[in-house]
Amino acid sequence: MAQIPEIETDSFTPAYFQLANILYQEIMKGSLRPGDRVPSENELSEEYGLSRMTARKAISVLAEKGVVRREKGKGTFVSRPRMEGGLFLIPDFHDEMRMQGLSPDVRLLGVKLVAAGKRPAEVLGVRKGGKLIYLERVLEGGGEPLVLDRKYILPDRSQPLLESELGHGSMEDLFQGNPEIVPVRADLKLSATVLTHKEARILGGEEGDAAFCMEQHIFAANERRVIWGWLIYRGDRFSFESSSRLL
Repeated sequence: MAQIPEIETDSFTPAYFQLANILYQEIMKGSLRPGDRVPSENELSEEYGLSRMTARKAISVLAEKGVVRREKGKGTFVSRPRMEGGLFLIPDFHDEMRMQGLSPDVRLLGVKLVAAGKRPAEVLGVRKGGKLIYLERVLEGGGEPLVLDRKYILPDRSQPLLESELGHGSMEDLFQGNPEIVPVRADLKLSATVLTHKEARILGGEEGDAAFCMEQHIFAANERRVIWGWLIYRGDRFSFESSSRLL
């Protein structure tokens, strides 16, 4: 009997996106073929130990990309992929490093309370000049700097800011005191860019080197944005692949 993939609750990747990726892989392997019914929200939540809302979001990710289709009163079914397109599913950094046989690590460059500028204030719904946490970290693989992580984070006023809490790659402690702002989903936008002088110095490249920029809008369960930031991936060490099942 095939082992059911586990959802990693302590991963940087939201649970709903992990589940979407599991279902996508089942479709790509042919375990679920065009026209097959996708397990229901209830079935998925029971099988993976998740809430129905999380299962619903996972199916929505695939539906928005055209991988599955919903039929009212009948369920959700695998779509026949379009010949002209594909779906990019972005792996968790730590999982990707382990797959490459590298030890993932996080190096904290700095974290501080800052006055919100116009754009961060607009995105995170605070007044201009209000307090936000600004974070800079480097994600490393095998001791080599690979990704620069910069974020504005809505602070939890119920507890103090401790830099030590951010030194090992987890940000869950920032939201422990206020469940209303615990992150539950992320909208991601991938674009091409080049390294600035500062980014090149931190990542060990040259100014103007090709890179990827992953913009993140991270939301709480009440749909409030709680984190806004960017991941700068070295272009010489990362590629993002897509495939589409035609039959």
